[in-house]
Parts: sequence; structure tokens; C-alpha cells
Amino acid sequence: MTAAAVALLSSGCCCIDSCAEKRNIEDAKQMIRDGRAECVLVKGKHIYAQERGHGVSPLLVVYETHRDEMRGAVVVDKVIGRAAAAVAICGKVRHVHGEVMSEDALKFLNDNGISGSATLMVPRILNRDRSGLCPLERSVDGISEPEAAMAALREKVASMKNK
Repeated sequence: MTAAAVALLSSGCCCIDSCAEKRNIEDAKQMIRDGRAECVLVKGKHIYAQERGHGVSPLLVVYETHRDEMRGAVVVDKVIGRAAAAVAICGKVRHVHGEVMSEDALKFLNDNGISGSATLMVPRILNRDRSGLCPLERSVDGISEPEAAMAALREKVASMKNK
């Protein structure tokens, strides 16, 4: 064994956490594609959460139950619009991947120091029947402060539950 190999083995691989995280991110994407989750929280060697549900609800559950783990983590989600981006920003994640992501969400993330990626980038997130803007997106449209967007989102979600 060479001296370099001995040094590498004794010091440990510098990419173990990042390599494991990359594998977990790919696993999270596959969970979403397979319908096993709509939102997955990945940090280092761990998948901290995988949630199912409609709209931004799975990401809100992750925010409420794993806020500490969100800091510096990666969120992989089925659909990322501006509303979901606000949750991710408030959770202080470092990267967001959406199977579908709006251009507005990516800009909002980037404006707040968070990188983003998407399998499919779209101009805006539409409502379920595609006749207009998603109601959650409408609730945060034009709000530039993440905390204010989060408050507007929570208010809209609450009003939709009461209907």
C-alpha cells in the first residue's frame, strides 16, 4: 500500500458525508418519482424526514417537526413554487430541488442565498385544473420578505381548511 493510500485511510475520506448526501438526494428524488413521498429532508448521511400530502403541506410538516435539522440541509420536493420557497428560506436550508420548480421560486431562493435545481422548470405554479395561478402562490405573490410570505401562506392554508 502506498503512503498516500495509508494517509487517506487513516484520515478518512473527505467526501464520505458529501458522497452519502448525494446518494440520499438521489434516493429522495426517486422516492418522489415513485410516489412514496412528496417532500424529503436530507442532511449529510441522514434522511431526516419524508412526508406525503398535497400542496405545500408536506414541507410545512417538515418545517414544524424538523426545523433544527433544516438548517444547512437539502429539501427535495415534488413541486416548489414561491410559497414552498418561503418555507425553505425560513427553514434556512442550503439547497432546494424540485421535481417541478417555478422560475419565481428559484429567483426567491437565490435572492435569499439558497441554491435551487429542478427536473422541470416552469414559469409559474398553476392551480389543480390549470385555469390560473395556484391559490397558495397567489397568497405570497409580490411578497419579498420570507417571514411575511410564510405568514401569508399560513393564513391561506388555515382559510382553505375552514372551507
